[in-house]
Amino acid sequence: MSDSLVSSAPVIKKQSISKVLDASADIPLRSDGTIDILEILKTAVRDFDQGIIALGSSRSYKSSNHLYVNSEYYIKVPRESTYDAEMYQVLVNWLRKIYGYEITGQWHLEQVCDDGNYHHLYCDLTIKKPNNPHLKALLELLATASIPKLEGHFEQVFKYEEQLHPREIWIVHFSHKDYVVTNLYWPSEKLQEKGLNVVHFWHNRDFKNVRMSARFQDITDQYYEIIDEIIL
Repeated sequence: MSDSLVSSAPVIKKQSISKVLDASADIPLRSDGTIDILEILKTAVRDFDQGIIALGSSRSYKSSNHLYVNSEYYIKVPRESTYDAEMYQVLVNWLRKIYGYEITGQWHLEQVCDDGNYHHLYCDLTIKKPNNPHLKALLELLATASIPKLEGHFEQVFKYEEQLHPREIWIVHFSHKDYVVTNLYWPSEKLQEKGLNVVHFWHNRDFKNVRMSARFQDITDQYYEIIDEIIL
């Protein structure tokens, strides 16, 4: 595996795409002209409704269990559905309504597993460019996940990949866990070589402080890391 590069990027001013009828955000592109999925995720997260995310900790919540949140265990944190709904809404308003991209949420798949039975699988989000037969990206979202939970999804996402054949595979982890963007957990080298990209977003309760770390392949298939970047 190539040595990874590390970037400590500056703060980027929020680019709002909420008022889709008034103004649109340009789609971020990489140097080869393909869309930049990580920049799309960062732009989308900046446009999340902060009030909805904040309410997730009291209305649509789960327990952090043994994960430290503000130095305490068993804290109420938003469920995955809170982030999934926000991400879907922003991507549809931006990429679908303005640029015609296909955004699919909870894509229903069936697969015969090791037990010989059909199992129902649901892929969180996919992005497909107009007039392109291939998916651009497959996104699997998690919320304040433990290491065993992360490992399970690192493997699970390839079951979706086998049927959908996306260009890029992303685990998108939103978390309240203390130090999640500095005390980092990445997939194995084997999974990264198969194309697995991971981004961790940490945020405070009111979603006014958001930080990000990511490990991903660039257009040359070299591994690149961004550590503890300020998003909001």
